[in-house]
Amino acid sequence: MKENTNMKETNKYPDIDIFRLLAAFLVIAIHTSPLASYSLYGDFLLTRIAGRIAVPFFFMVSGFFLYSGQEKNPDRLISFVKKTAVLYGISILLYLPVNWYTGYFTDKHLIFKVLKDIFIDGTMYHLWYLPAAITGSIISFACLKFFGMRKAFILTSLLYLIGLMGDSYYGIISGLPVIGSFYKGLFQIMDYTRNGFFFAPLFFLLGTAFKKYKNLAVKGGKWMFLGSLLMMAVEGTLLRRAGVMRHDSMYLILPAVMFFLFLALLKRRGKEYRSFREISMAVYIIHPLVIIGIRGVSKVLGIQKFTVNNSIIHFLLVAAGSFLFGGIYYLSVKYKTFHTLI
Repeated sequence: MKENTNMKETNKYPDIDIFRLLAAFLVIAIHTSPLASYSLYGDFLLTRIAGRIAVPFFFMVSGFFLYSGQEKNPDRLISFVKKTAVLYGISILLYLPVNWYTGYFTDKHLIFKVLKDIFIDGTMYHLWYLPAAITGSIISFACLKFFGMRKAFILTSLLYLIGLMGDSYYGIISGLPVIGSFYKGLFQIMDYTRNGFFFAPLFFLLGTAFKKYKNLAVKGGKWMFLGSLLMMAVEGTLLRRAGVMRHDSMYLILPAVMFFLFLALLKRRGKEYRSFREISMAVYIIHPLVIIGIRGVSKVLGIQKFTVNNSIIHFLLVAAGSFLFGGIYYLSVKYKTFHTLI
């Protein structure tokens, strides 16, 4: 019995847990632009290329652990949606003072804006991930249940392509009569296409596929990941120079990058790091408040030149503060200090 328990404990995916922390660092980098003071192009490569693997990674992890081997059994999905909705509700309340301070509630079309933000765009710039996770998980589950894996991939890939044309390739199609009008209408009800309808479903399904086909093996996964990431850097650079990007979350090569990344992360088996899960989630939710706090304190103390204007220092301070709060949150959950609130 003890031997079986030890085998279960060492048959996990430690690299996935470790990469959660790296992904959290990348999210902070996206919102602080660490290299902006030194090289705008270098910052683009870090935040708009490498950084864009963070959110799809989290979607794939959710899809991977959601799969139960029974496509028609919604129990795990329902549990995931409930937990994510609770976390989203807490996050919305947490950022209400910020919304009020920035004049969010003075919008002329407030009711429409609130509904749109709650269900699609997020009430803060980083909270879009949570409604996207809810919507994306439901869409991917429905596609898998009713159409099977192969057709589900076709459908979610089509959704991704629709989103792609409204994101980094928008300038190419925006002038076309029918297609351009379609996207203009679409952007009346959503700010971006990187959301739960177009962006998330494919990555949830990719994660699910890895769980279903556990024996999937491709030689040279790490090198394929690095090669595809380099190709995405070339793609992003060309699109940037062409000036066609409306946003920069979706690339044609991105699904391939994520496929090979996940393949590499699943290779090693060992002990899991549960603390990394809690910490990375807390860092994702809290880091904008840390940004606001550092900027506010720096302004009062008159040290903005060192702590805000220097992009590297600013990033390091935000990362340190965010991970400090993440560690505190983890310890509070571990010792059940705030267990009843979660």
